[in-house]
Amino acid sequence: MDKKTQNIDRTTEDGLCTSCGVCAAVCPVSCIRFERQEETYLPVIDYDKCIRCGKCLRVCPGYSYTYSAVTERKPVCFSVQAKEKKLLKHASSGGLVTAMVQKLLRDGQYHTAFLVRDYDYENQLETQSVRDGEILQRTQQSRYLPVSQEKAVRFILGNPDEKVIFVGTGCAVHGLCNALKEAGRSRENILVLGLFCDQTMTYSIYEYLKRLKRWNSPVKALHFRDKRAGGWPGNIRMEFQNGTHVHLPANERMMVKEFCRQKRCLYCMDKLNAAADLSVGDNYTKKDDSAEGSSSLIIRTASGQRAWEYCQEEFFVSQAQYLDIADSQHLEKKLENQWRNNLVFAQAQNGRQVEYGVPCDLLPYGAAADKAGNRDKARLKKQLRKLRLGENRSYGRIRWYHTVKRARMDLGRLLIVLHLRKKS
Repeated sequence: MDKKTQNIDRTTEDGLCTSCGVCAAVCPVSCIRFERQEETYLPVIDYDKCIRCGKCLRVCPGYSYTYSAVTERKPVCFSVQAKEKKLLKHASSGGLVTAMVQKLLRDGQYHTAFLVRDYDYENQLETQSVRDGEILQRTQQSRYLPVSQEKAVRFILGNPDEKVIFVGTGCAVHGLCNALKEAGRSRENILVLGLFCDQTMTYSIYEYLKRLKRWNSPVKALHFRDKRAGGWPGNIRMEFQNGTHVHLPANERMMVKEFCRQKRCLYCMDKLNAAADLSVGDNYTKKDDSAEGSSSLIIRTASGQRAWEYCQEEFFVSQAQYLDIADSQHLEKKLENQWRNNLVFAQAQNGRQVEYGVPCDLLPYGAAADKAGNRDKARLKKQLRKLRLGENRSYGRIRWYHTVKRARMDLGRLLIVLHLRKKS
């Protein structure tokens, strides 16, 4: 039997790794490390140590994603904004995650939270333990790049009596659920704050921004969305080692997003983090929103409800509807595209789908027996070709692609205007 058949190398070879680090956390002989390859961090196995136990593959959220851990509880939704002005100022949106973590830790409801504590992307981003009394300001804002949860999962598995707050995207949450199941553990003592996620980017976006111009000093910190750069929803802020900074329009990030995203994101159908206790994201519903930013909150479990009731006095709160949140996140269109990509993948892999068992609140967009059409295959092939440009740092070609695209759009608008004038 091929030594790679039952370990995490299968995920890497299929281009499905999310860089979550859960495989390394559960390895009983610590034979997995992460190395930067093709603008992302991928697992490397030391086969001299590997005992072929298969745990790494069984917990991997990238290799296959099921929704068995998803609660059937009807979600309750709110639009919220933190009352603490300083906290709100530095948040990406409404400051919900930071304010809740701060309240729960200070009052001793939970012992520790695992959060990213830096904005330096020269090395792999990872969550670290944050305890009562520590400053949370440097943990705020979205990172948009893959984050290793290795330390968090290892701590949770090794300290069952510790009450832990776990914050992550859908793939990280699913990896945690897999690891707990593998260890025969429940989610008791763990509060999962799940982040809405519209595709995680690779480190090529960081390299792109560093090379966008000839900066006078090396980059010290990068904020993908910062309210100091134009208010909510924020623009890019780059800080340099010589103490200076620049603000760049959010379009610089959005323009290269489809070239710098992870391959696994092409198949993901869990934009709203269905397995979390509380799912959190930007409030784009245009209801009860704010120039300072506000958050959409989906309460999915009894544990999430208890935590929210304990913390809700920290926020300005208004009722929201799940369908409004889903519509504001363009969920239907995006899930249909991801479903079609899954069909293409399944046909290439003798029927093995990347994601299946979609929960009712995400709505199935087809049946397992569906077949991908030629248009589906061509679309996925085009998406993968764009990703290769990002992996190869072909930034000149990327900018040229968008220059041509904008020119075609402008020409189309001009032709419409001329047509309307002619008719009038």
